[in-house]
Amino acid sequence: MAIPSKLLIFDTHPIQYRAPVFRELTKKLPLAKVVFFNSQFDGSKWWFHEVGKAKSLSWGVNLTSGYPNETLYTDQLSLWKTYQKLKDTLTREKPQSILVYGYYLKEHWILRYLCTRFKIDLIFVGETFTSHSSLFRKCLTTPLQNFFLKGVKTFISIGEKTKNFYLSKNIPASKIVPAKYCIDTHFFHREEPYASTKRSELRKSLGIKETDFLLLFVGRLFERKRPQDLLSLHEILLANSQVHTVMIGSGPLEKDLKLRSENLPRLHWMGFQNQIQTRDWYFAADLLVVPSQFETWGLVVNEAFSCGLPALVSDSCGVANDLVEQEKTGLIYPVGDLHSAVNWVRQVLENRDFLAQLAKNAQHRVLSHYRPDQFADSIYLAVNQNPVGS
Repeated sequence: MAIPSKLLIFDTHPIQYRAPVFRELTKKLPLAKVVFFNSQFDGSKWWFHEVGKAKSLSWGVNLTSGYPNETLYTDQLSLWKTYQKLKDTLTREKPQSILVYGYYLKEHWILRYLCTRFKIDLIFVGETFTSHSSLFRKCLTTPLQNFFLKGVKTFISIGEKTKNFYLSKNIPASKIVPAKYCIDTHFFHREEPYASTKRSELRKSLGIKETDFLLLFVGRLFERKRPQDLLSLHEILLANSQVHTVMIGSGPLEKDLKLRSENLPRLHWMGFQNQIQTRDWYFAADLLVVPSQFETWGLVVNEAFSCGLPALVSDSCGVANDLVEQEKTGLIYPVGDLHSAVNWVRQVLENRDFLAQLAKNAQHRVLSHYRPDQFADSIYLAVNQNPVGS
């Protein structure tokens, strides 16, 4: 076995689904350390896919315990001072490898340059694949993207779509380490009677019967997530008196969506919920719906699957045909095709045994193959492998 190299992981800020991976990685690479650019992240930039994302949300869990880390607070620094701060960090820590998540910040580009200058191996984890971006965006980002990726030694793919994206960039397969994008499955998975108790409590609080069918949306309320599709889906299904829909999340579309749906019965708005609260709603629901126009992965599906809740997702989600396998762990429909989505919901409404089998398969899939320790294994492999032609 290779001797573990000293690894510095640079990330934007503490993120709820990465912290468990960092804790597991520390067990495998004791010399690994995480460096955050800032304590929180502003996603309301025109060049970032998450336009409208809240700057700071309380997730109800500790995101910086259990692994070595520090925060640089580069948002308070000029470009030059940010460069000096990152350079000083590398000089002090003397890492053999650096891992970065993404290439969209000035810090990422500075690190890319410093890795070349100091001959430090650069490992890249990108939540990206070929999307339906505008021609303007593609013309602007593609040359920059290609240049950045040329400086990377090893790539970690978060799923099949990301792997295929790397291959489309003529990146040798030997430089790509496959990984399974994950959340803290231990946090979300709960044994009985917890799940049944929470299901009954939450349904009773909204007047939802045990035999009723509950659709669930979890996410930011902005255009890319297409929450309006779920409202349309709910409206079409209202002829069935058993159907209820719960909307969890907040965002710039919230006011307009509530105004549009104010006369729709059996539609429940819960606002933002932290991870503990959201987890309990997974137990209360019968089907998660992810109608997004574009989703690099869709970790909300991992969360739901951990709780034994199957999902209906658009084919533009990274999880589609990966974690979500058609009619085995979940259901997939063409993005924006409400007719197809309605047909799938009606099918599981009429066949609860089929729905139960999806739930069983989904939970088994995520608990067996999409865990933080397994993603940490992929990082470990990326640090210690020497790809051919690198």
